[in-house]
Amino acid sequence: MSQTPTVGIDALHFYVPPLYLPIEELAEAREIAFAKLNQGLGLEKMAVPDADEDVVTFAAEAAARLIEAQEWAPRQIRKLFLGTESAVDSSKPTATYVLELLERYLTKEHGPRCLRHCDAVDFTFACVGGIDALEAAVHYVRQHPEQEALVIATDLAQYDLGSGGEYTQGAGAVALRIRTDPRLLAIQSATGVATESVGDFFKPRRSFQRAELLQAAARLLGQELSTREAQERLQDSKHPFWGFPGRMVEEFRHEPVFDGPYSNDRYQNRVEEALQHWEAQQAPTAAGWRERWQHLIFHLPYAFQARRMFLPIWLEALQKNDQAVPEEIQATLSILQDNPQDAASWKALRKSEAYSAFVARHIAPSEKASAQIGNMYSASIFMALISMLDQHLQADRSLVGEEVGLLAYGSGSKSKVLSGHLVTSWAQQVQPLDLQATLQQRQAIDFKTYEALHTRAQQTPVVKKKRFALRGLANEENRQGYRLYELNT
Repeated sequence: MSQTPTVGIDALHFYVPPLYLPIEELAEAREIAFAKLNQGLGLEKMAVPDADEDVVTFAAEAAARLIEAQEWAPRQIRKLFLGTESAVDSSKPTATYVLELLERYLTKEHGPRCLRHCDAVDFTFACVGGIDALEAAVHYVRQHPEQEALVIATDLAQYDLGSGGEYTQGAGAVALRIRTDPRLLAIQSATGVATESVGDFFKPRRSFQRAELLQAAARLLGQELSTREAQERLQDSKHPFWGFPGRMVEEFRHEPVFDGPYSNDRYQNRVEEALQHWEAQQAPTAAGWRERWQHLIFHLPYAFQARRMFLPIWLEALQKNDQAVPEEIQATLSILQDNPQDAASWKALRKSEAYSAFVARHIAPSEKASAQIGNMYSASIFMALISMLDQHLQADRSLVGEEVGLLAYGSGSKSKVLSGHLVTSWAQQVQPLDLQATLQQRQAIDFKTYEALHTRAQQTPVVKKKRFALRGLANEENRQGYRLYELNT
């Protein structure tokens, strides 16, 4: 019987927009205490997309950097699996737009249509779509050991101005090379999954009567139209919007409908269930995650999300495994037995020496990039992985053989738990990324520019020339709305 090949992440790269808004400026403009955002949530800077950027340009740039760094021949890339919840089309996969840009970029060296035999598939499940794409790629390469896959997680986290989610915004993409005998992270076969359909965060299609919209527009101009008059004018209109034959107008927005506290609860519940499912697949005599995983990598909607959410799960593992529970925790646990919701007790546990040491060793290194970027939705868990590796690289620590737990969450809701171990050459794969230098080279913008970019009132890019750029939308017949991109060589 042939042995199952070792498959995993061979290399990775990333792209973050060149602009950022200091969180202190947002806090001042929104009259929020900066300490609440900085010390409470760990936020420092928010990545802001330029006027000519979207998730396609993010993804193409991250992938191009990976292909360049690895000198990766296009003929080796048999699958392009893309995770995003910011799709640019409701039918045509975002992955195909990315593939087209990559082909144009690679044409000079590899000829036209050099990715013609590469499959392209989107994965959408809120913030867990990137992990779904990774799992699919790993399964594919296990079945076809001689082939390789490109995984890209790309997203834009955008919320309504002034909303409770605004300060967690961010953007960017991470690209991963998946192959046998990986040089970075070997992925184990067990996957823990937990799914429940809930409405903690979603982007609905909202419907409006076209006649009602015309009546509202008329009132803005100081006129009144009856429903009948509005319908008659719509019937006679030749305008592509007002004259469209449908009675209803559907609106789709990037800004979600969400319930923050409820979503936090769903996050914790799904991760706990997925972790239990993962543990159930381990050998009866095998050590649990707490004994095996030196590094815990989470989806981070904001930098300190994981450390705040994971406390009850850590506490349960501490007690279940008959560990010596420190006195400071025992005293607090006795209070929680009588009052499970006591906020002061939970705060004391978060600040306890034992939990603080756990966070510092197993979670904190993965938070550093998130504090500088913000939420990257499906890409945030991979940026957390890069952050952790970069922190240990800077400290010159050898992580060879150490185990990593990947604990993903996507609203709606699903958690997926995977694990792997770092291989001998992980540091050589991470060093060229130069994460800190890249983040420091970005350009700060003021609050006025941020709002103009957010509302698309500013259509001129702040940074003039990028390798991949959104040029606009097509207007000609049978092409209306098709997204047009340009390659700047």
